[in-house]
Amino acid sequence: MNCRSALNGLVAIPVYNEAESLQRVVDDLCATFPSKNLLFIDDGSTDGSHAILERAGLGYLRHPINLGYEESLRTAMREALEGDHEYVVFFDGDGQHRIEDLQRLIQAYEQDRSDLVLGSRYREADQPPLSLRSVTTRTFSLLTTLLAGVRITDVTCGLKLISRRYIPVALKLPTEDMHAELIVGLARCGARIRELKVTIRPREAGTSMYHLYKGLFYPAKTVVCLLGQMIFYPRLKSVVGPVPKPRPDARANG
Repeated sequence: MNCRSALNGLVAIPVYNEAESLQRVVDDLCATFPSKNLLFIDDGSTDGSHAILERAGLGYLRHPINLGYEESLRTAMREALEGDHEYVVFFDGDGQHRIEDLQRLIQAYEQDRSDLVLGSRYREADQPPLSLRSVTTRTFSLLTTLLAGVRITDVTCGLKLISRRYIPVALKLPTEDMHAELIVGLARCGARIRELKVTIRPREAGTSMYHLYKGLFYPAKTVVCLLGQMIFYPRLKSVVGPVPKPRPDARANG
């Protein structure tokens, strides 16, 4: 897959205080994708992350204050719509995602035009050791599987692709971090969902957004969002756009 000459979507990279790992992410992405298809969203970083993006000469958007991960994703989706991209795919700025896995998600979309392509750390692997985060992930993966009607093994992986057709739905969904709530909401609106095995590198720098406070309140907020979707998803179906015509170079599902 020669992504530098054949990319029809937007690769969006949320960034918040990732200066220690961001340069490597920038270098890897720039070596693989055309710069016009890359969008960094600096969510009010205070550690000089934006200076790295400026030196690289890349297009990026900067929130004046830290608005949170979810708002960075929403900013990227609006830009994908305005830029007439076929999809938006999210790639974390902390160096934990691999370019190879990003390419596999894009290839999966190109093969069968799935509306939501999700990375999963646990698709073909043992479950992680017990911890507050792993228990939460496993519980919501099971709940999401039941509500979405498709097997989901990892609801909190940040590596995911959304087709243009379902971006307007995602923007209107009540969500916490666009994990379980996004999957369930899009599934109930008819989205075709696919999950692929990916490998996540250990974090070498920066601070995870899943701190103790978030770990305690995330489940309750997510449940509220899921309940809201159960009530309002029939209205959201009207937002789904028409089925896109296949491009001449579209490949059959292999």
